[in-house]
Parts: sequence; structure tokens; C-alpha cells
Amino acid sequence: MDTRSSHEVNSRSLLLPYALGLIVAMAVIQAVVALTGGTITVLVGALTALVALGIAIWLVLHRQELRHVRFGTVIAHTIAFVTVTTSFNLHALLRVMVLGAQQGGLDDASVQAWSTWFGPTLAMSALWGLGLLLHLIGSVLGRGWED
Repeated sequence: MDTRSSHEVNSRSLLLPYALGLIVAMAVIQAVVALTGGTITVLVGALTALVALGIAIWLVLHRQELRHVRFGTVIAHTIAFVTVTTSFNLHALLRVMVLGAQQGGLDDASVQAWSTWFGPTLAMSALWGLGLLLHLIGSVLGRGWED
């Protein structure tokens, strides 16, 4: 017997556009970082704050629909966290790797300061965050089932 309500929410149509929108927004912000010399500026902070405001508004506007999705609000929150933090971590990881390649290795003092922290901070959080983001999007596509 099917016990679903007549007002069933499709998690794909709700959360996938949200995730993809966040990915695009953060790609734009990371492009701004790259185009402004790789430094985190007031503009980048303002754009990131604008994304945070957009996330909050989206959560308020879709709160009823999220209540009909298994773990909907926490999934939306996790997608936001992973997308924003992973975008910055991946950017930093790529910058350090490019800096090392340009200088013939990771022997430079500015890069060496990161040497003991490189794996546990940048590499782990960037790659694990990317994997978690892909997992979350896969879960949304599979409607919460991973069989």
C-alpha cells in the first residue's frame, strides 16, 4: 500500500537546481579571485556574503517543500557548506600546486610553510569536500536511496 501524501515533493527538482546554482555561484566567485590576482578581497567577501544571503532566502522560501523531503533541510545545509568551503579549498590547493610547479617544486619558503599542513588542510578538505558534494548530488538524483 502506498502511504505517500498527495503533496509529494520531488527532491531532484528541488535540490538539484539549488546545488547547481551554488556551484555556478561559487565558480563565479573563484573566477573573480583568480582575476584579481588570487587574493581574497572585500569584493570576494561581499560576493560570498551575497551567496550566503541567497542561501538563507532560498531556505526560507522552500521550507515547506523541504519538510516533505527526507532530511531535506540538513541536505540543503550540507550542500551549501560543502559547495562554498570546497570551492575555496580547491582554489587554494590549485594555487599552491601551481606555485610549486612554477618554482620547480615545493622547496620555496612560502610553500614550505604549508608543507606539514598541506595534506590535512588543503588536500584533504578540498578533495573530501568535492567527493562529498558529488555524493550529495548523487543522493539527490537517487531520491535519497543509494542502492
